[in-house]
Amino acid sequence: MIEENAYAKINIGLEVGKIRDDGYHQMNSILVPIDICDKLTFEEIESGIVLVDNTNIKTEDNFVYKAAKLFKEEYQITKGVMIHLTKNIPSEAGLGGGSSDAAATLRGLNRLFNKNRSLDELAKLASRLGSDMPFCIYQQPAFCTGRGEEVSRLDLDLKNIKLLIVKPPYGLSTKDVYQAYDYKNDNNHEFQFDAIKTFLETGDLNTLEKNIFNDLEAPAFKIKPELFALKEKIESLGNIVFMSGSGTALCVFNETGDFSKIKEELKFYTLIETTIKI
Repeated sequence: MIEENAYAKINIGLEVGKIRDDGYHQMNSILVPIDICDKLTFEEIESGIVLVDNTNIKTEDNFVYKAAKLFKEEYQITKGVMIHLTKNIPSEAGLGGGSSDAAATLRGLNRLFNKNRSLDELAKLASRLGSDMPFCIYQQPAFCTGRGEEVSRLDLDLKNIKLLIVKPPYGLSTKDVYQAYDYKNDNNHEFQFDAIKTFLETGDLNTLEKNIFNDLEAPAFKIKPELFALKEKIESLGNIVFMSGSGTALCVFNETGDFSKIKEELKFYTLIETTIKI
């Protein structure tokens, strides 16, 4: 049996540009994995793809199934696989759970069937399934460009930085958030990206507070005004708060790493204490 962990990600800085010829927005983002993960196991069977999971997603629509199907077809594998998926990453949160599961599936099947394909080759395969899946193959901090599939891994000496993920009891459609996005020609964040890299190496929250941004916050807050109200409430308790990806998860940092006030105020939300994965 082969085991793989599929780690969640957060966007620390997300710049969204104009729509490309392929219909996707040009984007630039720093992505980092965090220590929340789904768990997958893989066992060889005679034929087919059997997925056992704790989700309500139809099997054929699950990215794990799609990734397994793609891998078997790409490498002409006749044997089957039984996959057990245990979900821990909240859905519709901007944390990349589905993408990370698919990437873990490609890595797991690569090991199960002894294909010995490189991570770079698996990342190219993953790009056929989704924009942020190549990043999830590597599970390392990276600067991602294009539609998200161009991954430049960051060689940073990361600090062990604590954060809290706050997931409200509602989600957002990535498609809806992007459709509500109003592109401006002057949204260049190169300086802020450099500052965010400094934060990751030093843990200096003052640097993060001055430079953090997410171009998708405005359209997300337009669709869900209650999400903006939630962010303001958490900020009023003395925290730095920003949305990951297209939401709705909020990433919370503070100087002490003590999130007890938020836990008391937001006890009916999904709250996950974690760290940036080194």
